Amino acid sequence: MAYRLLGSFADAEDAVQEAWLRLGRVDADRISDLRAWLTVVVSRLCLDQLRSARGRREGYVGPWLPEPFVAGLAGGDGAGGGADAGSPVLDAAFVAGAAVPVGPDPASGGRAPDPADRVTLAESVSMAMMVVLETLSPAERTAFILHDVFGYDFTEIAAATGRTPAAARQLASRARRHVRDRSVRFDPDPASRRRVAEAFFAAAAGGELDGLLSLLDPDAVLRSDGGGLAQAARRPVVGADRVARFVLGILAKAARRADGRVRIQPIEVNGEPGFANFEGDVLRYIAGLHVAGGRIVEINIMANPEKMRHLPAAAPSKAAAPPGVPALPGRTVGPGDGAGAGSVDPA
Repeated sequence: MAYRLLGSFADAEDAVQEAWLRLGRVDADRISDLRAWLTVVVSRLCLDQLRSARGRREGYVGPWLPEPFVAGLAGGDGAGGGADAGSPVLDAAFVAGAAVPVGPDPASGGRAPDPADRVTLAESVSMAMMVVLETLSPAERTAFILHDVFGYDFTEIAAATGRTPAAARQLASRARRHVRDRSVRFDPDPASRRRVAEAFFAAAAGGELDGLLSLLDPDAVLRSDGGGLAQAARRPVVGADRVARFVLGILAKAARRADGRVRIQPIEVNGEPGFANFEGDVLRYIAGLHVAGGRIVEINIMANPEKMRHLPAAAPSKAAAPPGVPALPGRTVGPGDGAGAGSVDPA
């Protein structure tokens, strides 16, 4: 829950640890509902973090993306999450399954919530959804995550946000409309996503412009987060042709910079297909693919080294694709690959 609210593993861990410290300072026997108590405390801590972070993110260099949750990058067991080397590793349960079912909500007159308003856990942690959540106010984001994802009732959300149950319901409603207006689409067929991802990896590694164009939605968007610490586009790249040329351009430029080979390793990023780019044994960036309707509609690239500190810095000796990711061996890109495709300078 804390990661979905904050988009940062380190900040999420801080919030949870602070909640446990506060629990240790009270008489737990006097808490009638420990789950609800911890939810309120963690939510309030996250709300404070979100409010203080808004100013920093407004001055952020280029697009802001959440820290990626990666599977398939740290050995054969597919583990790759956690805020640092000593943190518990998050597993597939972090993104798998459906949203928590809830009963009738007293704040809505006892009416059972509309199943159409539920968001699955996998959808809620996707990069596409996390980007949209960044556009919500801290209170709207909290209400949306607690109600539409985890199924908390508005009485509990009211306690977490400091509002009345009716006001909390309005927060969630506004957030839901905003998400729908942004048209965040999801492809329900994992096999389709795998096929598209596998074809994308092959076309990108082979420098095939036409191959990439056939896989990209005409209105595809690419965002890259360098945070001023790594080379990245300062604005989103929009349109299939521009996105395809950008992808080929960064691969070709990376190969020239590394004076050798660049390897593309299939991974899973926030529950969706993606790839890691290595220059030699150095991890340079992580890219997540958001697929809908059989086409790639979003590519989100994390190049900010500060946001990849929880990921291994060197490639594993034997790449192993995680469950749900195509078993495609690491592909290499030579210095000349993609150069003839009209590739663009990622800067």
